[in-house]
Amino acid sequence: MNKIDLVLGQTVLLELEEECLLGELLHVGSDRSFIRLSNVRDMLTKESYGIQTYYNSEIRNIQVISADKGNTQTGPSANARDNPKQFTKLLTLENLQETLEQINNYIFIHQTDVKYHDSIRYLKTQRHLGIAMESIEHGRHSISPSLLSIATHDSIYIFDIKWMKITDEMRDLLSNDRYRRVLHNGRLVKDVLQHKFGVELGKCFDVMVAHIAIGKTEGKIVEEGVSLQACVQSYLKLPDKFFDMNANFDERPVSDTMKREAAKHVVFLLPLQDLFIHEIMLEPFYSSCSNYLQSLSRNPDFISSLTDLRNKNGEAIEAVAPVNLGIDVELLDIPEQESNRS
Repeated sequence: MNKIDLVLGQTVLLELEEECLLGELLHVGSDRSFIRLSNVRDMLTKESYGIQTYYNSEIRNIQVISADKGNTQTGPSANARDNPKQFTKLLTLENLQETLEQINNYIFIHQTDVKYHDSIRYLKTQRHLGIAMESIEHGRHSISPSLLSIATHDSIYIFDIKWMKITDEMRDLLSNDRYRRVLHNGRLVKDVLQHKFGVELGKCFDVMVAHIAIGKTEGKIVEEGVSLQACVQSYLKLPDKFFDMNANFDERPVSDTMKREAAKHVVFLLPLQDLFIHEIMLEPFYSSCSNYLQSLSRNPDFISSLTDLRNKNGEAIEAVAPVNLGIDVELLDIPEQESNRS
């Protein structure tokens, strides 16, 4: 198991070969050959197992989750002290439970009924929307696009476009630039919408493009076809078993399991955008803002600050370092027509 500090009472996210479990640490073997958890829950099926014992040979990964937002530890992120360029969003028990609740409380819509109109009415009040589509692996040549999922910061709506197609209201959500959409590998979404449904996709933030840009800026060799699952695992530190890589969205009626799987594909898009923009891309800008805000208040008193401004020609302000966002768009190496499609 991971070489991390384990303390009794911690909430632990445990990854086995075929399971992803959440529980409270009850006991650790003296030689760390096994651990015992209480209140064990399967993250995927929501089943509860009470007290369970797990041996080192069957444990793939352990992640310690704390209700204290500043006290989260994980196996992979333990290297962050040695690699300050490793960006991760700390996973807390609070935001994990919120995410799981959001996934399980999806709203599934297969016809233009009252539930549909209520959902559209709410979505029109939002500004940021996560967008995901299922069964579009071949773009315009996909046989039958299955589901269109739209996420806000607190809700998930799954539309069965295999049965109900794309309505005028959905078309507006996808094309109107009053909304800001977040996708992963948006070329496929745009190609399907344009050639299958005649919908022009509006302005979008693509988390895969952001991942590529950040990686190339840091001089890394970046896999340009990185999956959403890999991004979530890398940046948010969720186990890879959290996703079902063999999900089939073509069967009708759509099972509850597949609906939850579709919800997983859209629920992380807005958090990833927030991480990329505000904790990575704009971090140097925020640092410059912080320096600027302190340029006067760091003096012992307000009179001294005014004296500095008058006698030193604004030296306190001019001393602030120039802003450098740290992202060179030329490093993307994406042809103009290709980036427009994304």
